[in-house]
Amino acid sequence: MKFQIGNKSLGKGERCLISLEPGGTYNNVQEALQMSKACSQANADAVKFQTFLPGDAERMMEKKDITVDFQTPSGKKEELVLDALKRRELSKDEWKQLVNYTKDLNLLFITAPYFPETVDFLVELGVDAIKVSKGDINNVIFIEKIAKTGLPIILDGREKFYDVEKAIKICEKNENKKIVIMHCPSGYPAENAGVNLRAIPAIQQKYDYPVGFADHSPGDVMNYAAVAMGVNMLEKTITTDKKIEHVEHFMSLELDELSNFVKNVRNIEDAMGDASVLMTSRVSEDARRCFVAKNLIKKGELIKPQVLDFKRPGNIGISVSSGFEVLNKKAKVDISEGTVLQWDMLE
Repeated sequence: MKFQIGNKSLGKGERCLISLEPGGTYNNVQEALQMSKACSQANADAVKFQTFLPGDAERMMEKKDITVDFQTPSGKKEELVLDALKRRELSKDEWKQLVNYTKDLNLLFITAPYFPETVDFLVELGVDAIKVSKGDINNVIFIEKIAKTGLPIILDGREKFYDVEKAIKICEKNENKKIVIMHCPSGYPAENAGVNLRAIPAIQQKYDYPVGFADHSPGDVMNYAAVAMGVNMLEKTITTDKKIEHVEHFMSLELDELSNFVKNVRNIEDAMGDASVLMTSRVSEDARRCFVAKNLIKKGELIKPQVLDFKRPGNIGISVSSGFEVLNKKAKVDISEGTVLQWDMLE
């Protein structure tokens, strides 16, 4: 299945859509703008945020003491989820500024809202796609609200897949089939054994919808493996500094790494090529060989393996591919040592 996200095509036969996420790693709108500009300069396709308005973090968290564990260069840390969410809050004017700026940069704007009113606000702003976050994948009323916008929907696949399937059915029931199913490992960062790349082909076999990979591991290598497995979309977190001791920074790419990341993805896509190459020769005749007389072959002598040698190129005499046809034929004439065999020399 293929569809448009903004001015980009997503799905079978299209380039992998590269979405870079400053969603949890900025502290103010200026940093968000700076990181968006870096995404554009790296030739990414999209920037992805989580839309929190002032007061949304408090509104979301009934229990204020829930913590999240994460890794930093100096070791494992923990912080309040409430604090992590508060850093993402921007005013409506700031969100409008950010959306307009990304459009000027020719970037798609993808975001995850957390309240129905925010969905309405994002539609007014003209965002390109909405992501249903991991915590809302079972929020059926909220998913229906998002589906009815008609915008492309990205479903976070971290929950048990039963809930993802249910979310897909809600979207389909509301005539919205612009769905991306995102395989997203858990953890800050995800351990290698927790990435579970084999989930990607499992989803691909089950659905015709585009499948994406949201990376929560340090570095970039898991993204390249996912591209080789045929994902249609990548989502990777970015930061101004991996050493910042807040959740998500350690596993993110820094701004000076983004260009190489995008280039590497494109190089892998180009290298994937086409399996039909197996039906054509990729070997020059200069690399193939033909038969020559290893020693003097007398007139009337049967051609046996021990009288044959092979030399390049393969198109100046009898190709070695005709070896079985050559064996046990008789020499019509004396064939001197080193002579390239021709069919008119044999009977």
